This record gives sequence, structure tokens and C-alpha cells, in this order.
Amino acid sequence: MSEILELKNISKSYGSTTVLENISFKINNNEFFTILGSSGSGKSTIIRMIGGFTKPSSGEIIFANKNINDEPIFKRPFNTVFQDYALFPNMNVFDNVGFGLKIKNKSKEEIKKNVLNVLTVVGLEHFSNRMPQELSGGQQQRVALARAIICEPEIILLDEPLGALDAELRKQMQLFLKEIQKKIQISFIFITHDQEEAIFLSDRIAVLNNHKFEQIGSPKDLYYSPKTTYMAKFFGECNLIKCRVTNYDSESIKVSSAFGSFNIPKNKNLNNESEFIYGIRPEEVKLVRQSEKSIKVKIKDINFRGSTSTINATNDNGDSLIKIQNISTNISKSLSINDSIDIEFNTDLGSIFIE
Repeated sequence: MSEILELKNISKSYGSTTVLENISFKINNNEFFTILGSSGSGKSTIIRMIGGFTKPSSGEIIFANKNINDEPIFKRPFNTVFQDYALFPNMNVFDNVGFGLKIKNKSKEEIKKNVLNVLTVVGLEHFSNRMPQELSGGQQQRVALARAIICEPEIILLDEPLGALDAELRKQMQLFLKEIQKKIQISFIFITHDQEEAIFLSDRIAVLNNHKFEQIGSPKDLYYSPKTTYMAKFFGECNLIKCRVTNYDSESIKVSSAFGSFNIPKNKNLNNESEFIYGIRPEEVKLVRQSEKSIKVKIKDINFRGSTSTINATNDNGDSLIKIQNISTNISKSLSINDSIDIEFNTDLGSIFIE
């Protein structure tokens, strides 16, 4: 897959306030790339720098092997879709979508043909005469997307475009965005603070933390192979358990923890007496019958979630908590608070963090 855009060693500060610090990434052609981070992490600043609305304090934005740091907005082959849609309230849908072509002095016939084609793509072919205030939030978002598409940009920048929608409409628009991106084959750079949204939509995700990228990769890479405890907790849920190696042999490693002893696969970064954090996703903790390998815990509470339940359990001392997820309701309904249960970790999918 060919690269289309690169941000190289980008930093951005406002006076003494650092917003971004030495970030780098590349965007591939026809890729859905998401920048994920909490509020105030600098996500929108990245979009604004790519779009030309603000300049980096240092570093390079490279498109088609050319530094475009000083390139004006109108010369960049990118279009932006904002959270507030930014539709012209005095123009109908047709004129809003065709505005970019009108600015480029395209003929009326060409504008009409292209606008109707794009409205068909976004499913609004029967709404061309509507005014923005006559549309639902989802329809307004589609108009904003159509306006971004029509000038055939190389990249579409989406600045939390679904943030103003209610939960159900947001899910519908997620499906729409995913389908439309594959249909028109344009690279999307999407920013959000919603992990589930990022996982569903993205080919790759970059997670922002403390002004820098914590990790970049596919949703599966980030979920199953987090590189830091921050990633493990931020990108999904994860039990983080302090451990110490007590026996290291040729086949496995025995470790001790607040929950007792258990074995993990060999790891070249560990040796006898190593101390580390062991990360295990709640769905990779299983209820089992008592055995030599099982760990005994006590149920603190059970959260019913319909067909499945989540169990929060503690160790014998009650000072360490572990979450067990996706427990069949048929199993959990026979359990009660303070019951002792036996669990095992799927250690093939656990993570080692040495801090």
C-alpha cells in the first residue's frame, strides 16, 4: 500500500504550553486512519495542521514528496468535515454541496451532474432542495461529507464528526462512514475519543497520550499487544497484576502475585526475581473447576449485562481486584456475592510490562 502523507517530527506549542511533541506517522492510500485520545490531547491540532489552519512549531508535513508547511489551505488537496457541520444556513443542500465546484468556476452543467452523483452516493438524492435546518443531524453530516467528497480530495479530514449525534444515530453514521470510505477509495483521517468507534472504523489507530503517540497499529495489534500499561487500560479494559518471577525453567515461568502463583510462557525479558506488571484482558480470565493451576478468588459483585455478566472478584485479603468478563448468565445466576470461585488466565494472550 503506497504512502500518501507523512508527518515528520511535528511539535506544536502555544507560548510555554506544549500541545504536541515530536510526533511522526504516515498515511497510506485509501486508508481509514484514526487518531484516538482523550479530550485536550491534541487530536484536533493535528487535523488543523494537516488542513493548513495552523502551522507546526517544528517538523515537516510532507505530501507527494513536498514539504507543505507553508502551503495555503486552498492549495492543499484535502477537505475537512467538522463536528458542527459548518453548512451555509442560507443555502439548500444542492448549493451547499456544489459550493466548492462553484468557487472553482465549473460550469453549471458539470456542477449539477457532480452534485447529483455525490448526493446519490451519500443517499440524499431526494433532499437537494432542503435547507440545512430542515434536516436531521445525520442528514446534515451526510451533506457535510458530500461537500468534502465532491472536489475529489486526496484525503478527507474528519474532526470528531459524530460527536454531536445521539448514540443510535452515531452507530448508523459509523456504518455509513465505513461503507462510504471503501466505496469512494479516499484516505480518511478521523479523530475521536471513543475507543469502540476507533476499533470499528479503523484500518490503523494512533493513540495520543501526554503530547505524544503512545502506540500506532491495527485495532487488533493495539488490543492484543499493548506496549505500555497506559495502552492496556486506555484501549479496552485490562487487569494489571504486580508479579515476581519465582522459578524460571526451560518451558515456562512461575510467578507470584497477590492472587497466588501461576505459570506464564517463557519471556526473554524476564529472569529469576524479575518484577513486572502482568496484563490480562477480563475476557481472557476463565471460571474453572479447582485444579493445581487454578487461582481462588472471592466474588465482590456481579454486573448483569443480559446474556452475559461481569464478575468483580478479590484476593483473600480483599486488597486486590480482578475483573472476569463474558460470563454466561446461566452460570452467573448460580453465583452470589462472597462466593469463592476458581479462575485461570489464558496466558497465551497476556502481556508483560516491565516498568
